[in-house]
Amino acid sequence: MRRLIRQFVRVETVAVLVTAWLAGALGLGLATGGGAVPTVALMALGPLLGGLLLLIRHNLDLASRIGNLAGETNRTLDTVRRVRADIEEKVEKEIKKEIKQTFRQLEALQNLSAVLPANDLLPATRGWAASPDLLVMLVDLVISERPSLVVECGSGASTLWLALAMRQFEIDGRIIALDHDPVFGGKTRDLLARHDVRDLAEVRDAPLESFSLDGETYSWYARRAWEDLTGIDLLFVDGPPATTGHQARYPALPLLSGSLSPVATAVLDDLIVPDMQKVLRRWLDAYPDFGSEILPLEKQAAVLRRR
Repeated sequence: MRRLIRQFVRVETVAVLVTAWLAGALGLGLATGGGAVPTVALMALGPLLGGLLLLIRHNLDLASRIGNLAGETNRTLDTVRRVRADIEEKVEKEIKKEIKQTFRQLEALQNLSAVLPANDLLPATRGWAASPDLLVMLVDLVISERPSLVVECGSGASTLWLALAMRQFEIDGRIIALDHDPVFGGKTRDLLARHDVRDLAEVRDAPLESFSLDGETYSWYARRAWEDLTGIDLLFVDGPPATTGHQARYPALPLLSGSLSPVATAVLDDLIVPDMQKVLRRWLDAYPDFGSEILPLEKQAAVLRRR
């Protein structure tokens, strides 16, 4: 029945039927002489029945739209539920990952504090600063390899922890940290002074200047801050910040390779940053005598040694 109404009850069809009804009612009234009132009443039934048919058709269309809307609403709700479930799953994974990572960093920090007791406040780690797991690795390198000269590109928490390691294990060496930011470098000097290790570690102000390497221009630490350095046993590259320019840390190896000792170890931090991954690949291409090991630390790091 609904199908028939939708198929045949249209405005054009109803208009034709009503017109035919009016003509028939008028003709019947004239033919029978039934009088004006009965004839008008009979004629009025036509538009009334036509309107009723159109109203039924409209209600059926409305009911169909409501049904379609309900279906679309259900589909939308299903999509929302799936998206919500996916988001909750991802958030849960990220929370678990962060909890696991935080536990690892706390564990590393506890190990550092146990091996290298300090008599003053220690600087914050993670974020811009080195993460505890990286500090543990660097301290272990200093303890096991006993470098005579450590050069850091950038200064901060690592400068202090490496100096504490040299003091604790009576290593005959020194640390030179290059920092382009005099304010941050000054804070590192204050840390070294508070922990009484200024005789082991030095922070040099090294404003960035332009260097041309392989046909490209880079901003790196001023030559005067490092040109006197020779026999570098451990090179830790954690600066300049990536915000200072394209592949900001690339110049470290090209400019300091001639100052490295034959047994030197180089460490590149922040390999989770694509720009640092490109730096590592370029280093390995340019210096095939170096091999690298990627460490799964919080921010990932590469350890480079001569083969």
